[in-house]
Amino acid sequence: MIKAVIFDKDGTLHDTEQVYHRAWRAAAERTGVPNIMEFVALCTGTNAHQTAVLWQEFYGDAYDFASFWALRDEIYDSIIEKEGLPVKAGAYELLDYLKDNGYKIALATSTNAPRVERHLVMSDMKKYFDAVVTGDAVPNGKPAPDIFLIAAERLGISPADCMGVEDSFNGVRAVRAAGMYTVMVPDMIAPTEEILQISDACPETLTDIITIIQNMKGSKNHD
Repeated sequence: MIKAVIFDKDGTLHDTEQVYHRAWRAAAERTGVPNIMEFVALCTGTNAHQTAVLWQEFYGDAYDFASFWALRDEIYDSIIEKEGLPVKAGAYELLDYLKDNGYKIALATSTNAPRVERHLVMSDMKKYFDAVVTGDAVPNGKPAPDIFLIAAERLGISPADCMGVEDSFNGVRAVRAAGMYTVMVPDMIAPTEEILQISDACPETLTDIITIIQNMKGSKNHD
């Protein structure tokens, strides 16, 4: 029985993965780093620490990760400041439904705490969350389940009674590894056969999750 829903942030509630892609590309153009989008496909959904490990494996010592990461963040923040923070369709409707119906709500995001705080305020979403776990508080980033398990613990809800909502492959893997009901709402990348196999549901929009939850409640009541 689902008692809590734990969300990823970028690409799931905030429509910011496309902004990150723009920032990755711009930073690569300025620094001459090759094959950047191939690398991005590997690291999407992970935290900074895990991304640094993947960078070393992918590029070795040819390019400095710390300076590139700082430039990418600078470009990303500049875009958001100029254009505003985009929110995924159906995000507020789903959050309102969950709040109104007594579900616990948490955020489990690989993004660092200062940016998360800023974006939750900008989007007026802070009021919805009973717990927020950020990437800089977890040594093992997605696809490790740690961040989702910590979120469930802070909510006081068993992982088996939680739904995890993600858009990235690494995020979906993390939710599944945490033993939660796994939902992928695709953002920029369609699910592969592997991802479909480990997802319990793959709706087109966040709004569709309301129907999924209602159907689960109906089935429980019928039993």
